[in-house]
Amino acid sequence: TFKVGNGTGACISCAMDLYSTTVAAVTPDTCLGCPAYTRSDIGSSVITNCSCIAGYTGPDGAECDACRAGTFKVGNGTGTCISCAMDLYSTTVAAVTPDTCLGCPAFTRSDIGSGIITNCSCIAGYTGPDGEECDACFAGTYKVGNGTGACISCA
Repeated sequence: TFKVGNGTGACISCAMDLYSTTVAAVTPDTCLGCPAYTRSDIGSSVITNCSCIAGYTGPDGAECDACRAGTFKVGNGTGTCISCAMDLYSTTVAAVTPDTCLGCPAFTRSDIGSGIITNCSCIAGYTGPDGEECDACFAGTYKVGNGTGACISCA
C-alpha cells in the first residue's frame, strides 16, 4: 500500500498483479509488477503473493513456465501440470482444461502425456500410419505388438 500526501487520508492498496514490500510508501511507483504468467490479489505485500496462472507452473514469486503439450493445469497456484491420460493427446501449450486432451484415432494407443497425434500408434492386430485410424489385419495375417508394423502372413 501507499499514501500520497499528508493528512488523514487512507492508504491505497497496490492493484491486482502488483505487490509492494515498501513500508510507509508515498507513491504508487513502489507497487511492482508480478513476474511473467503470475497473478496476485489487491494489496499484496510480498513477491511470493504472485502465483502461477492456470496453464503455467513454477514456484510462487518467480516467472512461471507453460505446461507443455500433453499436459494442463486448471487453476492458479503452485500446482504441477497434469498429464493427459493414456490414449489421449494434446498439442496445446499452456492448456487450462482437460478438454484439450483429445482421443486417439480408432484402434490406436498413446502413452500418458502425449503431445502430438502421431504418438497414437496402431494396437496389436491392426496396421497403419501413426496418428491415423488403423485397419484390422486381414484373415490369415497377424501383428503382435503396437506400432506401425505390417501384418504378417501366417506360415
